Amino acid sequence: MKRTFYLEKDKCKGCTNCMRKCPTEAIRIVNGKAVIDDDKCINCGECIRVCPYNAYTSITDKIEDLQNYKYNIAIPSTTVYGQFALGTEICKIHNALIGLGFDYVYDESWAAELVTRAIRVKVNADKNIKPKISSNCPAMVRLIKIKYPGLLDNIIEVEAPMEIAARLAIDKARSIDKNLKKEDIGVFYISPCPAKTLSVKEPIGKDKSYINKVISLKEIYGDMVRELKMHDNMCYSNPSLTGLKWSISGGQTDACDFENSIAVSGLENVIDVLEELELGKLDHIDYLEILSCNGGCVGGTYNFENPFVANSNIKHILKTLKEDKLKNEFTEKFEELNKDGYFDIEIYKEIEEKKPNIKEAIEKMDRIEVVYEKLPKLDCGSCGAPTCKALAEDIEDGKKTIDDCVILKLEEK
Repeated sequence: MKRTFYLEKDKCKGCTNCMRKCPTEAIRIVNGKAVIDDDKCINCGECIRVCPYNAYTSITDKIEDLQNYKYNIAIPSTTVYGQFALGTEICKIHNALIGLGFDYVYDESWAAELVTRAIRVKVNADKNIKPKISSNCPAMVRLIKIKYPGLLDNIIEVEAPMEIAARLAIDKARSIDKNLKKEDIGVFYISPCPAKTLSVKEPIGKDKSYINKVISLKEIYGDMVRELKMHDNMCYSNPSLTGLKWSISGGQTDACDFENSIAVSGLENVIDVLEELELGKLDHIDYLEILSCNGGCVGGTYNFENPFVANSNIKHILKTLKEDKLKNEFTEKFEELNKDGYFDIEIYKEIEEKKPNIKEAIEKMDRIEVVYEKLPKLDCGSCGAPTCKALAEDIEDGKKTIDDCVILKLEEK
C-alpha cells in the first residue's frame, strides 16, 4: 500500500510518540529513527499529528496542477465550511476557490445527502448482519482490513460522498458546456486528511477514482483567506444541511435517523468499540459510524482550525441556513441513480481475496503467545516496538530476537 506522507529522517529524534500512538502498531524505532511498515499502515495521519518535530511530511497535489486541464472543478470537503471565522458566508468560500483558478465548485454535502438515503435503503434491506459499519472513513476500512478481518462483512458497501460528488460535478459541467470531454475536466478534492488522499490515489473497491487530484486544505488555506476578502457573493451551490452533518461526529447517524445507532470518533475509542463488536456485544445496533479523527472529519490532519471551533462553526451554519432556500437538481433523481447502481461498490472483495489461512493464522498466534510469555510485559518501548506483544510478533516474523528486550538483558546481568 502506498502512503501519502513520508518521514524526514534528519528531523526524527526517535522520541517514540508516533510509535506509541499508531493504532495498528505499524511503527518501530530502529537505530534511533522511526520506521513504518507499509503493510500495517492505514494512512490515518496520527503520526503526523503527534510528532513534536514535524518529521512527517504530507504528499498532496498542488494548485499549479490546474494548468493540466481545460476545465477545473473544486469539491470542498464538508469540513471546509468550519475552517473560517464564524458567520463566513458559503458563497464567499466558493468564490475564494474560484479566485484560486477553479471554474466551478460542487458541494460535497449534496452527495452526502444522497449517500445518506442509499445507506438507509441498504440497512433496511439487510437485517441479517448487524451492525452495518460506515465506510466513509478510508482509514477505518483499512483498520478493519488489517486488525478485524472478521468484521469485513459488516462494512456497508456504499460509495463515498466525495466520489459521488465528483461524478455529479462532471455531469453538471458537461451540461453547462456541451463541448467538454471527460479528459478536459480536472476534479480536485479539497481534503481534510491523508486517508481521503490515499482513497483517491489507491481506491478500495474500484480501479480508479473519479477524482483527479487531491489538495490539502492547509496547502491553500492562506490563499483562500486572502481571496475571501476580494470577491462577491455569487453562489455556485449551497450546502445540504443533511449532508453538512457528515463533517462532525454523529452526523451520519443523525442524518440516517436509525432507531439504534452508535457514533464513535478517535482511533482509541473506535478500537475499543470494534473489539466489543468482535465479542458479539453490539448485535442490537443497526448502524455504527466510526471516524478516525477525534470529533469527526473536522479533526482531520489537513484542516487548519481547532476541531472544537470548527465543530461550533458547522453547527452555527446548520442552525442559521434555511432549508427551503437550499436546492440541488440531483437529489430529486435519487431513485433513478440508486436503480442504476450509482451508490454500489464492492469494498471488501479485494480484501477477502487476501484473507490468511485460518489454521496458519491460529498456529502463528500460538507461537507468538509462547514468545510473549517469556517477555516482561512492561510495554516500555525500549526495544523499539510499542508493546511486548508487538515485539513477540516481530520475533516470530524474524525481524527481531528475544535479545532485543532490554529488560531481560538487565535481569540477566
